Amino acid sequence: MNLGVAKRVGRILVRPGPPVSKQDATNLVGDLRQAAAAALGSVAEITGLTEACQAAAQVPVLVVDRRGFVQANVELAAAIAGAALEGLRLSWLARTGSGLQLGTVLAALSARVLGQFDPFYLSPAGERGRVLLVAPNVLRFERELAADPRDFHLWVALHEVTHAAQIAAAPWLPDWICDRLAEMVRIDETDGAFSRVARAARQLPELLAEKADLPDKVFGLFSPAQAYVFQEITAAMSLLEGHADVIMDAVGPNVVRSVDKLRPRFDARRVAKGRFERAARRLVGLEAKTAQYVQGAGFVRAVLSEVGHEGLNLVFSGPDALPTAREMDEPLAWVDRVARA
Repeated sequence: MNLGVAKRVGRILVRPGPPVSKQDATNLVGDLRQAAAAALGSVAEITGLTEACQAAAQVPVLVVDRRGFVQANVELAAAIAGAALEGLRLSWLARTGSGLQLGTVLAALSARVLGQFDPFYLSPAGERGRVLLVAPNVLRFERELAADPRDFHLWVALHEVTHAAQIAAAPWLPDWICDRLAEMVRIDETDGAFSRVARAARQLPELLAEKADLPDKVFGLFSPAQAYVFQEITAAMSLLEGHADVIMDAVGPNVVRSVDKLRPRFDARRVAKGRFERAARRLVGLEAKTAQYVQGAGFVRAVLSEVGHEGLNLVFSGPDALPTAREMDEPLAWVDRVARA
């Protein structure tokens, strides 16, 4: 993949954020940093992951604009490619095309994503991970939802620092993800999936016109062996996203005063309106991402009702403790296999 192309295209296509004065922008950046620092205490109290939250407190917090989001994700793509896709040889055309695609997708996401945790970042001191908060998007959603700024900043930060705590509790997880991706590439080298992807690209208009999410269609491009690995990765990502969503909602009104009002407003804003927006969301994977939140949160809540946070936290103990794709739909099967074993 040509990451230089991705960066240039992404930065060119990025749309400007909402209007804001210089002073208000400065205040917003400071408020988001404070929210991220304060949120970890609530995550530790709710989850019981005290040591992990203490470690996560050392993770840098970057408050970025939309171009900063693109830059950070190009760096993330470089880290993943270096760790998982080493040895893969693509033509100049394929590398340029994938760079164009990545840049376009990042530009679209840069106007939607509120925050992100990058588990592959290594600081100069050797610490792993960084939290990104996208200030223009936080401001935009805050205004659209008519949310209390302090509450909304803390609520958004809760989700992202929960991811930091997850990786601190499971430092093996980024390498596990890279290993799974590398396995998919190794399988691909023998079954010719790239030719299927090329054919699918020509069918993109038809895929977008259908009601099913694009990722569901792309899933059909994988060989059975690749599909199995992809399901493993998807189950893990759904767990992490759902867990973070549950934690951000579990904080009490004494911390986030309007927490009960934020979730329904936010979920209503997540729903795409109009055929074009739905197609665009499918194209960049936002529909699939929303589905991950829903499935993962359902799994987490079901497990919590059976074994509480102490039992749920076993998911971070090692790769064998991760839920399978089937267990994501049948949480009690995971409880029987892991928490009660």
